[in-house]
Amino acid sequence: MFNDKTSLILCTVTVILLFIGGITDLLSNPIYVGLVVVVYLTVILNLVLVKKSSNGDDDFFETKIKK
Repeated sequence: MFNDKTSLILCTVTVILLFIGGITDLLSNPIYVGLVVVVYLTVILNLVLVKKSSNGDDDFFETKIKK
């Protein structure tokens, strides 16, 4: 669905929204909470739908350990 950089940006946006919402007491607003939940569920959905490639970073670390 999203690449790594876009997923990282969405995670950052979620943390910033929760942080700002907690400080400014916007978490009592249902529209704001709905926005935070949609961004959060998008991040979770991305974790489930994206499949790792077969030549990922894990192969790199395994070859270093075997040598």
